[in-house]
Formats: sequence, C-alpha cells, structure tokens
Amino acid sequence: MNETIASPGFFTILINFYGYYVPFILLAIWAPLALYDLSRRSDVDTRTGSIWTAAIIGLPFVGAFAYHVAGKSSLPAFVRNVLVFGGTGLMVLLIAVASIARY
Repeated sequence: MNETIASPGFFTILINFYGYYVPFILLAIWAPLALYDLSRRSDVDTRTGSIWTAAIIGLPFVGAFAYHVAGKSSLPAFVRNVLVFGGTGLMVLLIAVASIARY
C-alpha cells in the first residue's frame, strides 16, 4: 500500500493561516479597545468599571464582545458594528469555508 500525501495547495494554506490568526487579531483589537473605552467613560462608577474590566480580562472574547454590544460603549455605532459584527462574521465565514471546502 503506497499512499502518497499531497502537499497542501495555496488555498489550504491561506485559509489555515487566516483561521489561525483571526482570533488573535480580534482579541488584540477588541480587548484593548474595550478597556480604553471603559477608562475614558465618566458615567461608569468604580464598581461597574471593575466588573467590566474583570469580564474583559477574564473572558477575553466573551467579555469584550459583551462590553461592545451591551455595555453602552461610547464608540460610534458604525465603528462598533464593523469591529464586533464584522470580526464575528469573518470568523464564522472562515470556519464555514474551512469545514465545507475540499482542498
């Protein structure tokens, strides 16, 4: 039984590259932006700010996503929607393409 393993093509390497790095890129954008926005807000008291900070740091993706969506972020709505829903949509698209496509 001589079985050969084909070398991965360009598309395979590209999808794997983006699929690997996109979560880190989203984390590197969402968490610091949420912490910066939280520190700039004057309407948040110390207790609420501490809870949001613990959520953002303790649950990186979920905490930052929840802050941007439900935490009344002071970012403009367009920027917030593009960052949060665009990044989430990109992740879902990469997962779908990687699981459906045959390379």
